Formats: sequence, structure tokens, C-alpha cells
Amino acid sequence: MLPLDYLHALCLAGVAIYLWQREPPRLLLTPMMLVSFIVLYGIGNIIYFLGADTLPDVRFAVTASLIMMWLGLIAGIELARASMPALAAQSARVIRTWPGAALGNRAETDELVAAVGVLAALFMLTVFLALGKPGQIHTFMTLESAREKWKYRNELGGQGGYLYQLLAVSVAPFLSLLLLSKAAAGGRRYLRVTGLALCGVVLACKVGTFQKIPWVIYLLQLIVAFQVRRRLEISIGRVMFFLVVVLLSVLGAALIAIPEQLQATGIFEWLAYRFFEINNEGIYQTFYVYPRYLPHTWGMNIGLVHGLFGSGELLPAYVQVANFFGAFGATFDAFFVADAWVDFGYLGVLLTAVLVGYVVKMVDIYVTSLGKTTLAVALVASGMYGLFQLLVTSAFTAFFSGGLIFIPLLVLASQGLINDLAHGQRQWQR
Repeated sequence: MLPLDYLHALCLAGVAIYLWQREPPRLLLTPMMLVSFIVLYGIGNIIYFLGADTLPDVRFAVTASLIMMWLGLIAGIELARASMPALAAQSARVIRTWPGAALGNRAETDELVAAVGVLAALFMLTVFLALGKPGQIHTFMTLESAREKWKYRNELGGQGGYLYQLLAVSVAPFLSLLLLSKAAAGGRRYLRVTGLALCGVVLACKVGTFQKIPWVIYLLQLIVAFQVRRRLEISIGRVMFFLVVVLLSVLGAALIAIPEQLQATGIFEWLAYRFFEINNEGIYQTFYVYPRYLPHTWGMNIGLVHGLFGSGELLPAYVQVANFFGAFGATFDAFFVADAWVDFGYLGVLLTAVLVGYVVKMVDIYVTSLGKTTLAVALVASGMYGLFQLLVTSAFTAFFSGGLIFIPLLVLASQGLINDLAHGQRQWQR
């Protein structure tokens, strides 16, 4: 081990103490983010480097960046608390009283949400059937080799266009979670029927991407929504339940997608590789390529920045890294730290970590300040997909395509519109 590895281990111990004292384990985005990062990129990173054949300078850069990430995350979380003290205090009060509070619901929006849910379900189902996804899924299931399935997924998994993909990834799951939460609070049958129908469509669309994980994450979101309606605290029983669900779901998806790999390596070896090694290997490979063989991109790896100031087609870093290692057509997904490193090096890692900590904590503060409501429950469960995106891709992808910022902003805009319409109706009635 390098001396810096011991410093990283000490840093992880400090983060664990911070987590216990300032962000106790709860079904909220901030503690869940810290816990998942500690497991996958804290403990997981140390395990990976113990067995991997690595270059000392690349290993040093990865470890130093992870240490800077932890410092940046905590700084961002505390900055969020300090920037909105009144809202943070209200959030803390709501969290303390959450278990004993009744689930509130804004009943006047029930019909509107149901109508939007029906429209979303019809649109997604129409596109799903028009693309011939049922037949594609059947064909995918009959393919025997992992190579054939990988090629099939790359060719057909991203079909449907931007609106369809955005609905399937973040917007429609949020709507389904909101509808089911409203049904639990108000007992209206049409909300439950609409919510379940939308759930079925969303699940089908996620399976239609032929990816192993998105539909698993959606099942977890449904479980989280159910659990959050009761309480936020995470008990040992809840932890074990979530672990069993994740392991069984991932194994089921792997048996469909890569059965021969499971048979060759064994279940437990594959799980260790999938949850610890492959994630940290992606970070190491990115740091190996940038800037040793390819220069830092100085923002041109960010889609919006490239669209405004770049030229030609954007070839993301995860594709560049895959091409460098000869895996043409593949994508080497990596932690958001790797994407930040590609753009701006150490400074990018630190500033992006501060931004991530600030955004995630601000979303938590905003959501819990709403009280124990159906909207808050849906936002908490919806945000779990954004956290998953942070684990495997860039921060900006998680913020917008993953819905971490986009969904709360959409809710704020919708609430403003509904309030204006309600105010106008009351004025007209007078």
C-alpha cells in the first residue's frame, strides 16, 4: 500500500463519523449518497488496489482525487445547510416528527396528476409498441452469447428519441411514484389504477433498453416509496431486506444477460467483481488514459459546453477510454469523479464534489421541508435514480437526465403554475 492509501483509510473513518453524527442513515439522498460512496469507492477502492496491477503515479492520482472528493462533498453539504438556515431548520423538524405524522396529500391536484399519468403512459406505450419492443425483448432472451446480447443492446437499446427516453428514465417513474403515494393517502381507486398502469409501462420500457440495472433501480424506488411512507430511519432489518432485493435482482438480470460469465467465474466471484472491482477499474482506466495519452478536455466533455463552444460530434470520455483499450463500440462508465478529472484535473474533482454535495443536500432540504406529503415521498424515491447515475456517470448527467435537479425543478414550476391557476379561479368566482 502507498502512504496515501493510509490517509484515504483515515479519511474514510472521518467520513463515517461525520455520517453518524451529522447525516444518520436514513432513506434520504444525502446519507444514502455517502453510504454508497463509502462502500463502492471507499472500501471498494482499497480492495481493488490491493489486488490490481497498477502504475504508482496513476494510483496516486486516483487516491488523491478520492480524498479531495470526500472533502468537497462534506464542504458542499455544510454549505447547503449554511446557505438556507431557515429551510434547513424546518427540514430538521419535519425529519424528527416524520414517523408519527400522517401522510398529507394535496387532493385538488389528484385529477391533474392522473391525467398527466394517463397521457405519459399512452405515449410511452405507443412508442414501445411502434418500435416492436415486445418482439425485440423476445429475441434478446433467445440470444445465447453475451457478445450477441451486447451488440443487440447497443443497436436497439437507445431507440425512441429524447422525449421517450427522458420519460422512461426519470419523469414517468416520478409520476408513477406520486400516483401510488396519492392513492395510499386518499384511497381513490383511479389513482391506484393509473399508477399501477404507469408502473407497468415504465417497467416494460426499462426492460426494453436491455440494460441489466435500470429496471432493478426502479423496483428499488418502488420499495423506497413504500418504506418512506412509514419512516425514514434505516434499521438492520431494512438494510438486509434491501441487500437481498438488490442481490437477487442483479443475479436475475445477469442470468439473462451473461449466463456463461456467471458459470465461468461463479456467483460470489462475479458479485465481488461487479460491485467492487469493475467500478474502480473504470476510474483507474480513465485516469490512466487522461492526461497520459489524451489531454484534459477543459469542459468539452460536458455536452452543454461542447454544444455551445465545441465543434464536431462529441465523443464522450467513456467511449474514448473504451476505444483506447480496444473495446470499440463499448462504453467504460466511471464514477463522476473520473468525468470531473477528464475535464479539469484535481480542481475539477474538488469543485464538482462541492457542487454534488451542495445539490444533493439542497434537494433533501427542499423535499423534507414540504412535510410528510405524497409529493415528498415521490421526490425521495425518484431521487434514488439520480444517485445511481452519480455512481456510474457524470454529475451533470445525474443532475438532468437522471432527474436529480430536473425533477425538483419541474415540480417547482408545476406548483407555481397550479397555484396561479387556483388563484385565478378563486378571483373569477368572486
